[in-house]
Amino acid sequence: MKKQANKKGATALLLVATLILVLLISGIPSAHKADKKHCTAITGVVKEIKAGPPGIIIHLKEDPRIYYISRKTNTSLSLKTLEKELTGKNIQLYTAQDWSPLDPFSTMKQVRRLQIGDTVIFTEF
Repeated sequence: MKKQANKKGATALLLVATLILVLLISGIPSAHKADKKHCTAITGVVKEIKAGPPGIIIHLKEDPRIYYISRKTNTSLSLKTLEKELTGKNIQLYTAQDWSPLDPFSTMKQVRRLQIGDTVIFTEF
């Protein structure tokens, strides 16, 4: 009887470990190069720009999500310049269409392209 219970316990543990592994792997962003067709356009008025752990953080008015430009991809933008140029202005952001179990409601999105009208301020593609 104990051997049968041990087999069920080991099977359940293996099943849970496999499920956790699948969830973690699905949360890893895809390695394909960013392009416009894999991005969603978001338009809004800039409420605040600040520096934070992921990079330059952009908050839009009436939008609870956090948008950020990664430090890894941003080599030329300065926080002060962006604050001066963008605060209070209507901008268009392009973010990747991805989902992560670590952020199931997509409250934090990486910016792949930032523009005002037809002027591109930052782009990864």
